[in-house]
Amino acid sequence: MSSTNTNSTAVDVLEERLIDSEYKIWKKNSPYLYDFVLTHSLEWPSLTCQWLPHVKNAGEHATEHQLLLGTHTTGEQNYLMVASCALPNESVAIEDESSSNAVAAAAASSSNTKQNKAVVKPAPHYDEERKEFGGFGHANQNVGKIEIKLKVKHEGEVNRCRYMPQNHFVVASRGPASQIYVWDLSKHPSVPSDDSAFCPQGVCVGHEKEGYSMAWSPHTKGLLVTGSDDTTVKLWNVEEAIQPKSTPGTQILATKTMRGHTDRVEDVAWHPMDANMVGSCGDDGNVFFWDIRKEYPRDDTLCIKQAHDKDINTLAFNPVNEFLLATGSADNTIAIWDMRNLKTRVHTLQGHADEVYSVQWAPFNESILGSCSADRRVHVWDLSRIGTEQSEEDAEDGPPELLFVHGGMTAKVSDFSWNSKMDWVMASVAEDNILQVYQMAEEIYCQDDDDLSAGEGDDQVLGEDELE
Repeated sequence: MSSTNTNSTAVDVLEERLIDSEYKIWKKNSPYLYDFVLTHSLEWPSLTCQWLPHVKNAGEHATEHQLLLGTHTTGEQNYLMVASCALPNESVAIEDESSSNAVAAAAASSSNTKQNKAVVKPAPHYDEERKEFGGFGHANQNVGKIEIKLKVKHEGEVNRCRYMPQNHFVVASRGPASQIYVWDLSKHPSVPSDDSAFCPQGVCVGHEKEGYSMAWSPHTKGLLVTGSDDTTVKLWNVEEAIQPKSTPGTQILATKTMRGHTDRVEDVAWHPMDANMVGSCGDDGNVFFWDIRKEYPRDDTLCIKQAHDKDINTLAFNPVNEFLLATGSADNTIAIWDMRNLKTRVHTLQGHADEVYSVQWAPFNESILGSCSADRRVHVWDLSRIGTEQSEEDAEDGPPELLFVHGGMTAKVSDFSWNSKMDWVMASVAEDNILQVYQMAEEIYCQDDDDLSAGEGDDQVLGEDELE
């Protein structure tokens, strides 16, 4: 074996040990940092995840939520999937004596806090077999259960899938081919038969290469925008394909093609308030704002030139503030922009140790932003804390706007999603087949609000550096 291979193997072993050590620390601290965490090992990795808006009662103690997932495997059949997830209603978790004692000890050890107020609450016990905690089994056996409820055969791995806001049964997906597939999940059985064929309701034909980016219009039913490695952004109207009597496999042609990028388009987003504005970003480092009423290319296209030093992987418009935009990059940073002045960024969020894959604003608070990264972390940022004074000790944990770090993933985080029906609940998927669903402890963001109103921060029992 060559010295190069030997060194590479040694580095891999050290990295695995580091990841394992970090995970054990995270697991030890988890009861103090979360109201609940659910961990589920998928049969194959998923590159995509999105909460569906459908929620139903699952008994006295739980509500059943649904997640849109996909598979990423070679040599096996790939699937577009819907998973059910039974989440606990408030105050379902049963507190156990051992965790109460642990919290009491932790509180006693932090007697130097200004008011010694309770930062953490007695936490439920950790279930070693299921690799989750919450004590839910004592209340209802259904709580915390994650099951695959629907599988639809997909051609190649699922790069990304997203549901249409006006009808959550209608889903668009992308694979290794250049086409975009449109599905009506209500027309497919829960489990396909072995001899069933790949059969989407519609196929969008026009891109020359594969891609990941897609976004449905929140304003107009059936409008879909996509970006591709072929450097173009295309607009589609899929209404014909999703009609009740439409023919399966209906071909859909783009209604508009927008050209301006000089490298692959990594992400697209529809403005939540302007029905005619679409944003895109790509490996050319540029961010474009397109007016879907106009024809392209044109010289007056609104654009942020070289918005980041490296590839821009993701962008998101704020759902409440029409002028606020976030972009995430391979330069490990997230930029915040005011669209009234695109010459310079408003702020730069720094905290990730590797490239940022996705940014998403929380649906319940305009100042809260989530991000996931190749550094195995999901960050939650609170922009209202920008500029808040910090002690030297707090500054070591990160900037004041870094509210929370989810450190439970042990591989690159491919995607994450905020739950629009349950505040502060998130789901994320990683390259090692793991799906996690979690809700940070209420004391973290509640105490954060108290600190801001008081104008000063109290020491916490556990800092974010202990999470990593």
